[in-house]
Amino acid sequence: MIKPRRKDDRKGIFVVVDGLDGIGKDEVTRALISYEQKLGRAVFDVIAFSIANRKGLPELKDFWNPPYTYYDTIINAEPAYCGIGQIIRDEIISKNSRPYPTISEIEAYSLDRLVNMTKIVIPSIVNGINVLQSRCLASTLNYQALKCKNQGKDFELIRKRILSYEGNKLQMAWAPDLLIIPTIKDMKELERRLIVRAESGKDDNSIHDNIKFQSKLKPLYEDAWLKNLFESIGTKVEYLDAGISEQETRLQAVKIYKNFLETR
Repeated sequence: MIKPRRKDDRKGIFVVVDGLDGIGKDEVTRALISYEQKLGRAVFDVIAFSIANRKGLPELKDFWNPPYTYYDTIINAEPAYCGIGQIIRDEIISKNSRPYPTISEIEAYSLDRLVNMTKIVIPSIVNGINVLQSRCLASTLNYQALKCKNQGKDFELIRKRILSYEGNKLQMAWAPDLLIIPTIKDMKELERRLIVRAESGKDDNSIHDNIKFQSKLKPLYEDAWLKNLFESIGTKVEYLDAGISEQETRLQAVKIYKNFLETR
């Protein structure tokens, strides 16, 4: 097992929200952003930066160049909305007719993660900037490992192989300080949300956006294996019930975050 970097190396915190498609990760993230802003913290949106005018990932000077440019919090996502990450979104996992080997999907995510960690996450937290991120290695360990299992491959061996890739090893070494996983009891409610999202044109056009696949993913996110893995490298793992209401999801998210900040 890779040992996490010393907490002394970090001045900022690395927080990730991960879970099923359509479960409410955006609600959690928006709640945390709002809370950071209420604390008077300036927020820089890496996603918006990448999408605007087809820009790539920002350079450090774009959000950290005191005294001229200074942000307290970064909003980030995996995969990125540019470069390798955008290829993953638009081509590798999109609903098109071009199938790609799952192992190539794993490799692409790892490389995107390597760039994202090297260029955004690590420079941020060593300079005292908090990172709020959607998705991380947990997704690869669940989504891509499950796809391999469905193809008849050994589930545990695939997970071990995933952990051997450079981008994934780097994220394990600089593991999230807090991992928030929204859960839901009623999968019919999740199916309803996926349908509404698709009809509104807000879905990711992903091959994973179907209730059958998401139902198989659900126990993987709730399994002790995932929690034990991240907690073994210093990550605090917290679950919240996203099936009550959007407002309750936001309230739970802020409560978890506030408690983490007070007790870390």
